[in-house]
Amino acid sequence: MGHSVWPLFLIVGSNLVYQLSSRGAAKGVNPFAALVVAYGIAGVASLAMLLVTTRGAEIVPQLRSLNIANYLLGLAIIGLEGGFLCLYRAGWSASVGPIVTYSAVAVLLLLVGALFLGESVGWRQILGVALCLAGIALVTSRS
Repeated sequence: MGHSVWPLFLIVGSNLVYQLSSRGAAKGVNPFAALVVAYGIAGVASLAMLLVTTRGAEIVPQLRSLNIANYLLGLAIIGLEGGFLCLYRAGWSASVGPIVTYSAVAVLLLLVGALFLGESVGWRQILGVALCLAGIALVTSRS
Protein backbone atom coordinates (compact mmCIF):
# COMPACT_ATOMS: atom_id res chain seq x y z
CA MET A 1 0.00 0.00 0.00
CA GLY A 2 2.76 2.45 0.91
CA HIS A 3 0.55 5.19 2.36
CA SER A 4 1.14 6.96 5.63
CA VAL A 5 -1.21 5.58 8.26
CA TRP A 6 -1.18 8.41 10.80
CA PRO A 7 -4.11 10.20 9.10
CA LEU A 8 -6.09 6.97 9.31
CA PHE A 9 -5.50 6.76 13.07
CA LEU A 10 -6.34 10.46 13.46
CA ILE A 11 -9.63 10.00 11.59
CA VAL A 12 -10.61 6.79 13.39
CA GLY A 13 -9.75 8.16 16.83
CA SER A 14 -11.45 11.48 16.17
CA ASN A 15 -14.50 9.77 14.71
CA LEU A 16 -14.78 7.55 17.77
CA VAL A 17 -14.72 10.59 20.07
CA TYR A 18 -17.09 12.40 17.69
CA GLN A 19 -19.70 9.61 17.68
CA LEU A 20 -19.57 9.11 21.44
CA SER A 21 -19.76 12.88 22.05
CA SER A 22 -22.68 13.22 19.63
CA ARG A 23 -24.51 10.39 21.34
CA GLY A 24 -23.85 11.84 24.80
CA ALA A 25 -24.70 15.46 23.95
CA ALA A 26 -27.27 17.18 26.17
CA LYS A 27 -30.70 16.05 25.01
CA GLY A 28 -32.71 19.15 25.89
CA VAL A 29 -30.49 21.54 23.93
CA ASN A 30 -31.22 22.55 20.35
CA PRO A 31 -28.66 20.60 18.27
CA PHE A 32 -27.61 23.76 16.46
CA ALA A 33 -26.96 25.57 19.76
CA ALA A 34 -24.63 22.69 20.59
CA LEU A 35 -22.94 23.17 17.23
CA VAL A 36 -22.37 26.87 17.93
CA VAL A 37 -20.31 25.89 21.00
CA ALA A 38 -18.55 23.07 19.15
CA TYR A 39 -17.65 25.35 16.25
CA GLY A 40 -16.46 28.07 18.59
CA ILE A 41 -13.99 25.60 20.06
CA ALA A 42 -13.14 24.21 16.62
CA GLY A 43 -12.61 27.74 15.26
CA VAL A 44 -10.21 28.70 18.02
CA ALA A 45 -8.32 25.39 17.70
CA SER A 46 -8.17 25.71 13.88
CA LEU A 47 -6.85 29.26 14.12
CA ALA A 48 -4.20 28.13 16.61
CA MET A 49 -3.15 25.29 14.30
CA LEU A 50 -3.04 27.68 11.32
CA LEU A 51 -0.75 30.01 13.26
CA VAL A 52 1.45 27.12 14.38
CA THR A 53 1.76 25.53 10.92
CA THR A 54 2.29 28.67 8.77
CA ARG A 55 4.35 31.79 8.93
CA GLY A 56 2.31 34.91 9.59
CA ALA A 57 2.81 36.34 6.09
CA GLU A 58 1.43 33.15 4.52
CA ILE A 59 -1.97 33.27 6.24
CA VAL A 60 -3.68 35.83 3.99
CA PRO A 61 -2.54 34.15 0.72
CA GLN A 62 -3.71 30.82 2.15
CA LEU A 63 -7.16 32.24 2.86
CA ARG A 64 -7.32 33.89 -0.58
CA SER A 65 -6.54 30.55 -2.24
CA LEU A 66 -9.68 28.89 -0.91
CA ASN A 67 -12.29 27.77 -3.45
CA ILE A 68 -15.98 26.86 -3.43
CA ALA A 69 -15.21 23.35 -2.17
CA ASN A 70 -13.88 24.80 1.08
CA TYR A 71 -17.15 26.64 1.69
CA LEU A 72 -19.23 23.62 0.73
CA LEU A 73 -17.18 21.58 3.22
CA GLY A 74 -18.27 23.94 5.99
CA LEU A 75 -21.93 23.49 5.06
CA ALA A 76 -21.52 19.72 4.77
CA ILE A 77 -19.95 19.52 8.22
CA ILE A 78 -22.94 21.30 9.74
CA GLY A 79 -25.24 18.81 7.99
CA LEU A 80 -23.18 15.87 9.21
CA GLU A 81 -22.95 16.98 12.80
CA GLY A 82 -26.52 18.23 13.04
CA GLY A 83 -27.64 15.02 11.36
CA PHE A 84 -25.81 12.79 13.81
CA LEU A 85 -27.12 14.73 16.81
CA CYS A 86 -30.67 14.30 15.47
CA LEU A 87 -30.02 10.65 14.49
CA TYR A 88 -29.07 9.73 18.05
CA ARG A 89 -31.99 11.70 19.48
CA ALA A 90 -34.27 9.76 17.14
CA GLY A 91 -33.16 6.58 18.89
CA TRP A 92 -30.45 5.18 16.63
CA SER A 93 -27.69 3.37 18.49
CA ALA A 94 -23.99 4.15 18.24
CA SER A 95 -23.43 0.62 16.94
CA VAL A 96 -25.90 0.91 14.05
CA GLY A 97 -26.35 4.54 12.98
CA PRO A 98 -22.77 5.17 11.83
CA ILE A 99 -22.56 1.78 10.10
CA VAL A 100 -25.66 2.53 8.05
CA THR A 101 -24.64 6.09 7.20
CA TYR A 102 -21.01 5.33 6.34
CA SER A 103 -21.94 2.25 4.31
CA ALA A 104 -24.46 4.30 2.33
CA VAL A 105 -21.83 7.00 1.75
CA ALA A 106 -19.30 4.37 0.59
CA VAL A 107 -21.76 3.02 -1.97
CA LEU A 108 -22.67 6.51 -3.20
CA LEU A 109 -19.01 7.55 -3.45
CA LEU A 110 -18.25 4.48 -5.53
CA LEU A 111 -21.06 5.42 -7.92
CA VAL A 112 -20.04 9.10 -8.07
CA GLY A 113 -16.41 8.14 -8.58
CA ALA A 114 -17.28 5.80 -11.44
CA LEU A 115 -19.89 8.00 -13.14
CA PHE A 116 -18.39 11.48 -12.72
CA LEU A 117 -14.74 11.22 -11.69
CA GLY A 118 -13.53 8.54 -14.10
CA GLU A 119 -12.51 6.12 -11.36
CA SER A 120 -12.44 2.45 -12.29
CA VAL A 121 -14.79 -0.05 -10.69
CA GLY A 122 -13.78 -3.68 -10.64
CA TRP A 123 -15.20 -6.85 -9.19
CA ARG A 124 -13.70 -6.11 -5.76
CA GLN A 125 -15.52 -2.78 -5.53
CA ILE A 126 -18.77 -4.40 -6.68
CA LEU A 127 -18.32 -7.12 -4.05
CA GLY A 128 -17.60 -4.39 -1.47
CA VAL A 129 -20.87 -2.64 -2.37
CA ALA A 130 -22.72 -5.93 -2.01
CA LEU A 131 -21.14 -6.46 1.41
CA CYS A 132 -22.05 -2.90 2.47
CA LEU A 133 -25.66 -3.45 1.44
CA ALA A 134 -25.74 -6.84 3.16
CA GLY A 135 -24.26 -5.26 6.28
CA ILE A 136 -26.91 -2.54 6.29
CA ALA A 137 -29.60 -5.21 5.93
CA LEU A 138 -28.12 -7.26 8.77
CA VAL A 139 -27.63 -4.45 11.29
CA THR A 140 -31.05 -2.93 10.63
CA SER A 141 -33.06 -6.18 10.54
CA ARG A 142 -35.27 -7.01 13.47
CA SER A 143 -34.63 -10.49 14.78
